[in-house]
Parts: sequence; structure tokens; C-alpha cells
Amino acid sequence: MNRLQQSVSKDERPLVIIGCGSQGRMLRNIVEHYNLGYKFVGFLDDQITDFRGIDGGFEAPVSYSQSLLSEEVFFILAIGNVDNRYNVAKRLTHIPENRYATIIHPHAYVDHTVEIGYGTYISASVAIMHGVTVGSHTSILTGSVIEYESQIGSFVNISPNATLCGNVRVNDISFVGAGASIIQGITLGERNLIGAGATVIHDVAADSLALGTPAVVKPRKKEMTLSNVFM
Repeated sequence: MNRLQQSVSKDERPLVIIGCGSQGRMLRNIVEHYNLGYKFVGFLDDQITDFRGIDGGFEAPVSYSQSLLSEEVFFILAIGNVDNRYNVAKRLTHIPENRYATIIHPHAYVDHTVEIGYGTYISASVAIMHGVTVGSHTSILTGSVIEYESQIGSFVNISPNATLCGNVRVNDISFVGAGASIIQGITLGERNLIGAGATVIHDVAADSLALGTPAVVKPRKKEMTLSNVFM
């Protein structure tokens, strides 16, 4: 993986947000209110059928991304459901890795030793401590704590106020619910769903659902998504 740190620049690079739902609007607000080196120019979303102008930018279908590659435009995926985020990214293989923006809220603490992949968003009041690695297209949301030497994969969602207590490994395409606690040294397999408030004290195999305190683990059915488990 080509890992990068967000660079500080006085130049504003045009940013297109893929997904115009709540997470997309949140990212637009942050980019417009803080000097992060990017300027919002538009949304792409599968729910939009035609190009149209909006206040401060444009909206267009996701397929419009192809025509934007000739411009010096950067992109970020703002899709809360990690399964959907992964599936959209698979369709966007024409976008080079280095054209994805990594956005770090200025009120987050990210230790200088942390490595962060492309297209990742880190929200306000997050604390990420020494030796942590974070993959690509991952969201770490408000108030989360990622302690020392943890490894967070790609297409992961760490929900508000979740705590990873150190040397925790979260594999790709996984969702950690709000307020969940993962004790030291735990490994979460790929495609896991960890429920809100769960306390995970044992490793969790891939394709699992973990709920409760202490967490009870059961297989995740193939059709089970965030929308029909937690919403």
C-alpha cells in the first residue's frame, strides 16, 4: 500500500466528494471551514442522474468521475456503509491512488509516527497514538481512541467514541459500532460487524457479528448489512 501523510499546503486543491449523504455533507462542511489544503467543488452520487450546478459546486453521477481525471481534482469516498464503500471503490479503478484525499480534522490528535492510507477521514476529537497504521478509505469518527501499535485496515468504519485499547488489529471492510471497546491484543477478522457498546475480549473470526458485554459472537450472514442490523 502506498501510504501517505496529509500534507499542509496553502494551495487549495479541488475536492470532489463521492456520496452526498450525511457523511458527504459533513466532509464538505469541514473542508469549507478549515484550511486543509482542499476546496470543495462537487458531489458524485449514484442517486444523481444528471450533471447540475448547486450552491458552491455541482452534483453529478458517479460515472462523471471519469471525465474529471483530466483535471487536477482529488476525490474522497463519503459512504458510511463499509460494504457499499468497498463496492463503489471497486468500480472506480480508473482513479489513481494518489488522487484520493486524506482528510484529518484539525482537532484530532494523530501521533507523528502514525501511517495513514489514501482516502481516509479522521474526525474531531479522535486520538491516534504511536505506531498505529490506518489503511485506505477508512473513517475514524468523533471521539474514537486508537491506542498504541494498532493496525486498522482499509474500508473500515470506527464509530464515535469507540476505543481500541492497544495492539488491536481490525481487518478490512469491518464496522466497529459507537462506544464499542476492544481490549488489548485483539484481532477482528475481515467483514466484521461489532455492535454499539460491545466489549470485545476475544479474537473475532472473519464474517462475524459481535454484540453485547462481553461480546457474544455469531456468524454474519452474507445478506447481513449495517442497514438491517443496526438501523
